[in-house]
Amino acid sequence: MSRLRAVLIGAALLMLAIAPSVPRSFARLFDGQCFSNKVFILVPPLSPKPAPAGAIAQACTNAVAFDPSNGTMAVASGAVFGKLSISIYHPPYSSASVPAVTFTPAALRHPRQIAWDGRGNFWIADDLARKVYEFRAPFFVASKPAAANSSAMQPIGLAIDPVHRLMFVGDEGGARTCAAIPCRVLVLRAPYTGAPVATIPLGNSTPAALAVDTRGRLFVGIENGDLKGRIKIYAPPFVTGQTAAYTLNAGDGVMSLAFDPAQNLYAQLFSTGGVVAFNGPIAGSMAAPSVRLGCPRGVMCRKKNWAGLAFGP
Repeated sequence: MSRLRAVLIGAALLMLAIAPSVPRSFARLFDGQCFSNKVFILVPPLSPKPAPAGAIAQACTNAVAFDPSNGTMAVASGAVFGKLSISIYHPPYSSASVPAVTFTPAALRHPRQIAWDGRGNFWIADDLARKVYEFRAPFFVASKPAAANSSAMQPIGLAIDPVHRLMFVGDEGGARTCAAIPCRVLVLRAPYTGAPVATIPLGNSTPAALAVDTRGRLFVGIENGDLKGRIKIYAPPFVTGQTAAYTLNAGDGVMSLAFDPAQNLYAQLFSTGGVVAFNGPIAGSMAAPSVRLGCPRGVMCRKKNWAGLAFGP
């Protein structure tokens, strides 16, 4: 074997050793609770008030999301206390997990939701900055937005379909009351910096939580307004003025949504931070959740506990 070839093979093995491993499944539920300053790790099968298998220390969490390609976790903190930051973690995850890097870009004012684009980069909806920002890997302490979209007046909900390369932005419409412009969901095509290709109207109802299932359907969780507590389901192709195909009733304002591998849908609620679930795959409207999990065992949930709900490795 030549010396050059040996060096190249050695370097490749070293990179494999230090790179984050690709997870086998995203079966565990990561439940961020702001006032506990933790992201709880819950292992299925889940029952009411599930006992955490671990808890990652993290200042007031308001968004959790995983890169679908390798299980990297991004956490946005500081929704209440003003200590805005983005932390990046690599698997495996346990109570001993610490961030690989934490950065606090000056552009951020109130990060509400995170969505990975399937290419190792993620976007953050910031309702006070009135922009959706893109952050590109690799991530550093000095990371800054690489791009932005300012189509929404106050972006709050966010989801990306990495297969069809569509971004969905929930817009509060201005003044947090949907007063300047009615609440809506904007649909954007990659690279997500242009104008919306479709607008889904929601009147005075705030689309705080968005998620996309494996069929490319959009699930919109409503925090406030006439539709408070409802989850509206929209099927592609997405067009302006589209109406929902189905409606789920979570019973309280919805702050975050997440699908497990079996396509059961989990919703985190406004009043307590507790979690409810709808058995899937969803095939029609549902008047109530299939199960009410509440908060993890030993956790005191509080009103407006912000959010952070995602399935990861």
